[in-house]
Amino acid sequence: MMNALPSERIGWIDEFKGTVLLLVCLFHMEQSFANVQMGMAHASAFRMTAFFFISGVLFSTRRFPTIKSYAKHKAKVLLLPYILLSLLFLALDPVLYHFDLYYPRSPKMMLLGIVPEIQNVWQYIGWNLFKIFIVGKSSVGSGPIWFVFNLFCVSLAFYLVERITRGHFWKTFLISVASLLMGWTFNRYHVHLPFGIERVFTTLFFFANGYLAKDWILRLSKQKTIVLLFIAAISIWHYLFFETANPWFSIMNNDLGKNLGSFLASSIFGILALVSVFLLLDRLPDFKIIQIIKGILRNVSRNGLIILAVHWWILLLLRIVFKTQIDQPGTAYLSIPIVTFSVILAIPLFRNKLYRLISKEKIGVRESLSIR
Repeated sequence: MMNALPSERIGWIDEFKGTVLLLVCLFHMEQSFANVQMGMAHASAFRMTAFFFISGVLFSTRRFPTIKSYAKHKAKVLLLPYILLSLLFLALDPVLYHFDLYYPRSPKMMLLGIVPEIQNVWQYIGWNLFKIFIVGKSSVGSGPIWFVFNLFCVSLAFYLVERITRGHFWKTFLISVASLLMGWTFNRYHVHLPFGIERVFTTLFFFANGYLAKDWILRLSKQKTIVLLFIAAISIWHYLFFETANPWFSIMNNDLGKNLGSFLASSIFGILALVSVFLLLDRLPDFKIIQIIKGILRNVSRNGLIILAVHWWILLLLRIVFKTQIDQPGTAYLSIPIVTFSVILAIPLFRNKLYRLISKEKIGVRESLSIR
């Protein structure tokens, strides 16, 4: 039987998730502008795998005795926001309002391995709806929240795995390995299925092993600082050895490179490095600056859905409408404060006015921006 983590929010896990989400946002800035270079491609081997791993660590069925009750809950907190935000940002997509000018500058869709030929705005809307409801990748205007749909699918899949194995370690592990091999096979032969089934197989491996690692993480958190430092150093060294930025891995497209060992080793050592580093940071003295940084990361974690959707939409506007002005040496980095300021404004808007779209309870502006 797995030892349960504390029922209250765990500070370092929120900081872990907040950091991963920030890395995703910074990577999207690099994608959007050729003159923004921050080395984010070197984190592609662990960004999303780390997120699904830590989601597995937090997996619990304590409040949900049946698959029906669990599915209903996950549909409310994941599936419904995925659909509503996808449709909202589709409606806000600038291509809809000036198709001939903006569509050539818009990110091109690849749907089930096919790049559709789109001639007018109605075809653009139709393919976006296909992208949302069949492909499971969200609309162009809210691209990064594909992971919300994937998390919904992988959570339900693992609920079934956990019920079948009754939490038995080796049975669960073997199923996770078989799932990874299936995901790798789809990658190897460039197979793309509806609802992102291929990436569900891949991410189930990391989700399941996050669940299996609960006891190990609890024990690791009690180790001496020197032991954590050693594990962090070894993990970072191995990550740098195995990691490759070209081509970078894309969980969204189930692009895992050409070598399973390289993908797996870089992902595992990247996750291990993150876990050990954040366990170390959790032991730092509570200086004011450390409290502020940790508080910001926890706020990012709490508002991750808003941040992922809004930052992408702002970047979409910048790259479609203002790319000529923005994407210049030096000037391109202005996208960072522009996106940051826009997201800060969006958080209280969604948490206080549009909270039903993200299945959250209404809270005040000050509370939504709290870094405590």
